[in-house]
Amino acid sequence: MVAKAPRLRFLSGVACVIAGTVALALAHPSKALAQEGIASALSATTDPNAPMVVKATEMIYDNDGKTVTALGNVQIYYDGRVLQADRVVYDRAASRLKAYGRVRITDRDGTVTSADEFDLTDDFREGFVRSLRLQTPDRTRFAAERAERSGGNVTVFENGVYTACEPCAENPEKPPLWQVKAAKIIHNNAEKMVYFEDARLEFFGVPMAYLPFFSAPDPTVKRKSGVLTPKFYVTSQLGVGAEVPYFFALAPNYDLTLTPGVTTRQGPVMSAEWRHRMLNGSYSIRATGAFQLDPDAYAGRGSGDDDFRGTLETRGEFAINQNWSWGWDVTLASDKYFRSDYAIDPSGRTEAVSSLYLTGIGTKSYFDLRSYYFLGLTDADVQSQLPVVAPVLDYDYVSDKPVFGGELGWNVNFTNLARESADFDNVSTDGCVGLLAVDKSKCILHGISGSYSRMSANLYWKRAFTDPIGQVWTPFAYLRGDLAWTKVESELAEKYVGGSEEFTARGLPAIGLEYRYPLVSHTSFGTQLIEPIAQVILRPNLAQVGKLPNEDAQSLLFDDTNIFAWDKFSGYDRIEDGSRVNAGVQYTLRTNSGATFNAMIGQSYVLGGRNPYQDGDMANVGLDSGLDTQSSDIVARFAAQPTQNLSLSARMRLDDDTFDIKRLELAAVGSLGRVSGDITYGRYVAQPALGLDQREGIRTNTSVQLNQNWAAKGGFLYDIDADQFSTASFGLAYLDECYEMSLTASRTFSTIAGEDPVDKIMLNISLRTLGEASFSRTLSQTE
Repeated sequence: MVAKAPRLRFLSGVACVIAGTVALALAHPSKALAQEGIASALSATTDPNAPMVVKATEMIYDNDGKTVTALGNVQIYYDGRVLQADRVVYDRAASRLKAYGRVRITDRDGTVTSADEFDLTDDFREGFVRSLRLQTPDRTRFAAERAERSGGNVTVFENGVYTACEPCAENPEKPPLWQVKAAKIIHNNAEKMVYFEDARLEFFGVPMAYLPFFSAPDPTVKRKSGVLTPKFYVTSQLGVGAEVPYFFALAPNYDLTLTPGVTTRQGPVMSAEWRHRMLNGSYSIRATGAFQLDPDAYAGRGSGDDDFRGTLETRGEFAINQNWSWGWDVTLASDKYFRSDYAIDPSGRTEAVSSLYLTGIGTKSYFDLRSYYFLGLTDADVQSQLPVVAPVLDYDYVSDKPVFGGELGWNVNFTNLARESADFDNVSTDGCVGLLAVDKSKCILHGISGSYSRMSANLYWKRAFTDPIGQVWTPFAYLRGDLAWTKVESELAEKYVGGSEEFTARGLPAIGLEYRYPLVSHTSFGTQLIEPIAQVILRPNLAQVGKLPNEDAQSLLFDDTNIFAWDKFSGYDRIEDGSRVNAGVQYTLRTNSGATFNAMIGQSYVLGGRNPYQDGDMANVGLDSGLDTQSSDIVARFAAQPTQNLSLSARMRLDDDTFDIKRLELAAVGSLGRVSGDITYGRYVAQPALGLDQREGIRTNTSVQLNQNWAAKGGFLYDIDADQFSTASFGLAYLDECYEMSLTASRTFSTIAGEDPVDKIMLNISLRTLGEASFSRTLSQTE
């Protein structure tokens, strides 16, 4: 079993590690003879001119026997290596070097090799080591009764034991959590491979698996061809499935991974991934396909019951120069369920977004040109209602030099999109069925059928002044212009936007002033800041409100984060016109103990002209937003971090007249001892104009550290209005320096009435340096 990024470190060139023992002759004229015989052998791996230091209690020179012996706490330092032993003998006649008694060699990379005895030839190519123990810098350990080196490249460990686990501090002889025992472990330095023969995988000293033969790459290499970690899974439609990837390290900059698999119910499945790194970037291509033996297992869903199903993914990015780059991220599939059915995308994405892009980043400028294709992956997605956007252009620029003492900048956006079918959405029980005229109390339009192109440009200027008493005045001005061409291919959609083919031009100038007065108070318990904020924006009315399709500004959310935005719409298709005043105050306290508290409250008012949020467009955006009255709803925020381990926040929107809560979000994140987690509560009143009922729910995630190694995790999303869980999960995890294990069970409840929830069980096991394995099973309540 071979990994792409192996971490195993076995004995590699043990003989070279003790090359410094030639320094024994340094304290006597005969040192030159001792060094001369092996200097040539050292030249390839060590520096023969490196300084050598020998420390020993006693040195014995036998010229007749041609030996040099160092006795008592021998320490030899040579070329970054350290040899420690009770006794070291160099025999010039036999051309052998021997070290005895608690021999310990520390290599340049931190690898520590221990043994009772080393016996090597003076060219360090052949020899053996008795009672060897080895500890590498990445905390892997190896022991053997006997190790023999031959040919300068191959080391054979007899009756060897390998583990990545720390020994028990109280009882070092106690078996580790896991270890591999093998009759022979062979390290081939030329091939950069380690081979295990007649091996047993043990847990707590109990044999759990027998492997006649397996291999792993030498830890000195980062990439090596071989078998990767297998994957196992079980689902009702696939049966039992297994996949075994094989990695081909074809070159340092490109590789190929083939993953053949088989399922008991649907037959074979095949995946291939190509990766290529070049001088200015990289790209990858991954394809997966299956010829299904039992496509009827997926019948009744509208797709996924074909004989052949597959997916293609490719992504890449290349640098043109220091500022410019281009790339792509493309996902195609035979049907929207294939990726989830075959567990290709465990993240649970609801859509796959493909894009092609060109990006440039300057000191104060940004250019981005993209095209998008959206692939819906849920039951609610109708592919013909999803747009193809080609292209979207965004350009932002800020002048390097001040203009009239302030900041001058502009941004440009161009969008072109097309859609096969109009995307209508029910607002009432009557819905859109049979609707012949515009009735946005029953049916709204999220996207037109046909094509839509728009060019928008915005030029702005702003400058901040601070007067002698600390008040901050920021005058600003901007000019917005749009050109749009719409071609609608649905009679009903045409009525929602006011024409089948229409060219529209609009322009909007604006001037404004923002006022802030930060008042700071230093007290005995901390620092307080009170900051009143007021903003006035003067603009004329626009005549084309609702005449342009609203494709990119449908996610309007009025809260504390955008109350002082010049335009609160989320995109370019809608413009905030008319004159408006935004006002609020915020308070911040920072205590001497490090606690922080922040609060803010604000409101927006129509000063003159039309209220753009009162005029709903094709999707009724603006209505029920809290901005659709002369005096808006009140928005407020409270955040507190009383300690480093606890954070609290509250956001709300209150009715201007009754002070009823229309939107409330409460959140807490913290830890106490071994328990950590977060919880969020949300309550949102109904928005009938948008077809949204009241929503209320709780989401939470909790982790409990049971002891040093074990942890329990759980979480859920509970729909209070429906009085049922949407998702729930629970898991146990074990983690130490050499072993990881996690077991997770989850349940997802369907949003479609009558459908059973889906349960999933996942088990992941990882042995550090050896690899990992995973098992999953998906089932429904009807199984």
